[in-house]
Amino acid sequence: MRLASLLTVLLAAACGSAGDGTSGNAADTNQIERLATPRVEKADPKASVRLQAIEEADIATEGMSAAGCRFIRDGRMLLASAGSDALIRIAGKLRHLIHSAPVGSTGGFFEDRQLSVSVGRDRDVPISDGTPSGPARITITNRRTEAQIELRGVWTCTS
Repeated sequence: MRLASLLTVLLAAACGSAGDGTSGNAADTNQIERLATPRVEKADPKASVRLQAIEEADIATEGMSAAGCRFIRDGRMLLASAGSDALIRIAGKLRHLIHSAPVGSTGGFFEDRQLSVSVGRDRDVPISDGTPSGPARITITNRRTEAQIELRGVWTCTS
C-alpha cells in the first residue's frame, strides 16, 4: 500500500510540467523502476539447520531432566538429550526431536518431520571426573531443502 502511494506521487510528478516544456523534478523511468522493484534479499540456505545455543533454563522449562547426553561446541550447548526427548534451537525456536536409534556415550540419531540430526563420537576419552566425554561431530540435515551443516565439538553423557 505504501509502495503504491509512492508510485502514484512519482508518476504524478512525472506528468506535471514546469510550463516551459521541461519536466522539472520529474522522476525518470529508471528511478520509477528502481523504486517499484522490491529488493530481494537472499535467504541463508543453511538457516534451517544452523544450531543456536540452549541453556539449562531451556531444559528445565521444556520439562526435561538434567541427566542425559549433550553436544557442546565452544562452550555452548547445542543439543541436549534426556529420556526419549532431545532439544535443539534453530532460528530462535526450541525444537523437540525424538530418538530414531539408541542414544549413548558413542552418539545418537534424532529427528522430527523436517530435520535429521546425527551425533557420533570420534573416540572415547574420559574426562577427569569420570564422565564419558570426547570429541564428536554433529550433522544436521533439513530433509526438505537438503541443507546440511556438520560441526565438531564434544559429546558428553551422564548417567
